Amino acid sequence: MRKNLLVLYVAVLVAACGGGGGANPDAQKVGEAETGGQEAAVAMPYCTDKPALASVTDLSGTWVARVQGSQIVNAAVVGELHTESIFFVLMTISQTGTAVVLDGRYCDRVENDQSKPFVPVVLIPEAWAHTEKLIHRTGSFAPGADGYSILSLPPAPEIAGAVLVDPFSDPLPTAADDPRVIDEDNDGNPGITIQLSGTSISGQLYSVQRQITSVEAIAVAADRLMGSLVFNSTQTVLASTPSQLATLYANPGTGSAPDLTCNSNFTMVRFGAAMGVDCGAADGGGLGAGAVDANGADGGVGPTGAISCACVRANESKLFP
Repeated sequence: MRKNLLVLYVAVLVAACGGGGGANPDAQKVGEAETGGQEAAVAMPYCTDKPALASVTDLSGTWVARVQGSQIVNAAVVGELHTESIFFVLMTISQTGTAVVLDGRYCDRVENDQSKPFVPVVLIPEAWAHTEKLIHRTGSFAPGADGYSILSLPPAPEIAGAVLVDPFSDPLPTAADDPRVIDEDNDGNPGITIQLSGTSISGQLYSVQRQITSVEAIAVAADRLMGSLVFNSTQTVLASTPSQLATLYANPGTGSAPDLTCNSNFTMVRFGAAMGVDCGAADGGGLGAGAVDANGADGGVGPTGAISCACVRANESKLFP
């Protein structure tokens, strides 16, 4: 199981049950990458001090993205909690002119959150951590005023645990019998299942979440992009086991806001031998329709020879050292 802080839920629990204080964490240093060739000075809005490569103009191929989204939660008693959600996404990028289309799937979900006394630990079962939710994004990789190309992905919503007509603005379901709710992690429970573990509070939560992200990134190497991420996540609890956990969630007094520092950031690497990873597929070979084995039973390569999420999960530390 992976640690995951269900942002508003934990803060509300502590506000309702009492808790202690703690210092805010220092901003984390964004990973570095080697560069070479034609260079240009880059300002910190791209969350890297590495120079951009003006020679990189086409992103077509197979990539893995590490998306790190941070939020600041404010709750009575507890004060500020800093949360950090990390997602690994395997995708194929098609580029025509300056227009880019990203198609792929989530491979892994992890969480590195600030800990405070009396705040219960929330775990995300692997059923959801490894659910290979499909993504489709459009954007541009176009030269900016300084001569190097900038990957721009405009704000896009993603809903977990429900299907909404308008993912941007439709209210999230608040009841398990809402017809918009789905069992997205396929575990027999509505929405997505989160497990809570603590000395006095434990059980399961069935949740729906909305995540909105946007990206601005630059190429710092031929096989690596780095940039800034704007991240916002909200959620509702549909039901729980035991039932009183959902009741506690309904307590008022909590709000959250995006962490607009580089604690939220985006890194994308081209999958292949250059990253020291070999999953048996040709470099830039693409995902292939229906090729990913969600359970990794094939050892990392899907039935058509395409890269699988199992291989991505096994090589996260190599791809993003």
